[in-house]
Amino acid sequence: MFAEDQWLPLIRSIDERLDPIAKRPVDIMDPNWLAKLRSSSPMDEAGVRPAAEELLQRLVHEYASGDDAARASIRALFRRFSSFAWAATLPVPRTTAAGVRERLLHFSILDQGRDPRDATLSLDDLVQTARGAGVEVDPLLKEVASLSSREDRYSWGSTADWLLRRGVAG
Repeated sequence: MFAEDQWLPLIRSIDERLDPIAKRPVDIMDPNWLAKLRSSSPMDEAGVRPAAEELLQRLVHEYASGDDAARASIRALFRRFSSFAWAATLPVPRTTAAGVRERLLHFSILDQGRDPRDATLSLDDLVQTARGAGVEVDPLLKEVASLSSREDRYSWGSTADWLLRRGVAG
């Protein structure tokens, strides 16, 4: 059974360190704003990379092995601690079945995040990269879809629907 209390202090402390970076304004009038954004590393700047990556990997594991209630609780944590959700990434490749599975599980946890446009671009890029590397993506999409939310948060379909639509059989 997922015990949210054990995760709260960890995610809260990382989220608090990332929050000022996540909420820092971006000056889009600066001609180099996009390059600066792309070269930024919020987890390194906040000094939380090892802790954030470890926590994210543990939560992904809990998500994959937990029941529906545990998965819903983990998704709620990511909505609550939005700076952690925004910045935390997995140190796994996008070109192996194991790495793609973990990244799809992370996508499922984020449950389309704060902006479904960004989420769909991210998912499409992951699937395209994995397929280009020869990863059998369809079974992974189906597996993770079975663990994903069925809630249609933005009138774009549920996360489970999104994952299933990216399969070859659709």
